[in-house]
Amino acid sequence: MSTSVSLLCLSFSASAIEICESAAPLASWDFNAGEDPANGSGIVEWRGDHGGVQSIPGKDLQGISFHFRGKDPAKDSTSEWRYSIKKPLSHTWEYLRFLQPDNFYHRANVRIDAGEVLDTSIWQKGHTIKNDKGMEATVAYVDANYLYIENFDLPFSKDWGDKRFITNKSNGAEFASKGSRSLGYNNKFSTQWQGKYSNGGLTLESQAQMPGKGGEIGVSYFRPTVNSSISHKGYGSVGNDFFSGSFAESFNPVNNGKIIEFVVERKRSSSLTARDGGYRIWRKIEGGDWELIFMSMQNLSYVEGANYFDNGYVLGWANSGYEEDTTFWLLGWQLWDQKPSFLK
Repeated sequence: MSTSVSLLCLSFSASAIEICESAAPLASWDFNAGEDPANGSGIVEWRGDHGGVQSIPGKDLQGISFHFRGKDPAKDSTSEWRYSIKKPLSHTWEYLRFLQPDNFYHRANVRIDAGEVLDTSIWQKGHTIKNDKGMEATVAYVDANYLYIENFDLPFSKDWGDKRFITNKSNGAEFASKGSRSLGYNNKFSTQWQGKYSNGGLTLESQAQMPGKGGEIGVSYFRPTVNSSISHKGYGSVGNDFFSGSFAESFNPVNNGKIIEFVVERKRSSSLTARDGGYRIWRKIEGGDWELIFMSMQNLSYVEGANYFDNGYVLGWANSGYEEDTTFWLLGWQLWDQKPSFLK
């Protein structure tokens, strides 16, 4: 673990963290360099080593593994690593450097109730179906009377639910839907909170966005949220004020196998009535430059008597789950109390 400051501002590479002379992180781990999570600075303490630093199969890299087991569409998965902030902070910048999985795909599924046991020789994974409104989707899984679908424009029950006629374009088989349910597809990315879990937390999630709403299939988009505190109610997800109406990508399958870096700024509001807290998020794709992709700094995030962050975690519960075993590798992590020097 290192917090040293270089004499010059170095160029940012895929395998090394840039540190400039004008500022340094409060805590820093370069897992790709083999730095041990147990070697803390007294400012951040990881809860366990999450398996420790490991060599990444097929890569000349090493890091901390976050392994999500592949499961059926109705089942989620999890991998989470918690830490404590020994020097509580009301304003933080969290830096994360990931190797994106070679097979990353953010799935979204709808479960249709056929009202009858489906013949799996007729309704097969990969078949294209169509409803009586002309909307299409792909069969993901069949379980008794439930047909699980993916690759759809919209997930609503008015499209796939009660009394909608569902036709298999591969063979003409059909049934009248008895109902449908959109399955959860928001996953945890990182969070920081105060005291008891989630209290006044700024929890950054990622989720799928349907093409019918301007998203792209398989891509993961940030969903920043503001949790309730002992002092105020939560406000749920917050919008992207800087890029009004746009989604901020976290992981896109076109970047599978690349190193993706993020900085997440979190700020407590200055009082119980001041709406001056919130998020900024920057992203850097291997071979590219840092870009500000999200900003929402007009939120209430106050904890009376303890207006700071003292706990956090990386990744965590994936409500969408993954069809295949999917492993993220954390190559580096830092905590700053000021804007990192490498950001414009």
